[in-house]
Amino acid sequence: MLDPQNVTIDAESGAIAPETEHYEKRLSDLRQIFADRIALDRMVGEEGDRLVYQVRAFRKNESDLWFGTTTIEPGRVGSEYFMTRGHFHKRHDMGEVYHTQAGKGLLLLQARDGRVEILEMHPGSCSFIPPDWAHRSINVGDDRLVFVWVCNVEAGNDYGELEKGMQRRVIAGVSGPEMIESGVRG
Repeated sequence: MLDPQNVTIDAESGAIAPETEHYEKRLSDLRQIFADRIALDRMVGEEGDRLVYQVRAFRKNESDLWFGTTTIEPGRVGSEYFMTRGHFHKRHDMGEVYHTQAGKGLLLLQARDGRVEILEMHPGSCSFIPPDWAHRSINVGDDRLVFVWVCNVEAGNDYGELEKGMQRRVIAGVSGPEMIESGVRG
């Protein structure tokens, strides 16, 4: 039998204590997801290999759930906002929940049948990601976007299906974020 346990989450930074997993993605790690690779290479050359996002997690041995935070830094590559790689779950029958703690973002979702949805992420919003929907988080604000995620440990992440991208992109438009066609078909 598992024992209950508290985990502390800092809403502004996404730090977790205790933390059992942690990884970071920098500009050079995300070269394939941004449309303007020339702008990305220029940024890396001028500003260094900036941190785009990091994931921290807590996983208790023998539990069916795990959770953590994703923190996306503010920034853009060309006209595209900083974002996560995005993924489907390996288990097509498992969803996920995102609860936004800080910042302003958009959650871009794409079903395997081609439907595309977008949900706003703001402090207090709780987004349900149904099974079999790819999801990518995008920081459209001037501050860090921090959200807590929860899913089944067996859900797994499948990044391969999105290697060519998602059907839509979010760019900085004249009056704010705009969703445009990417030219990729699912």
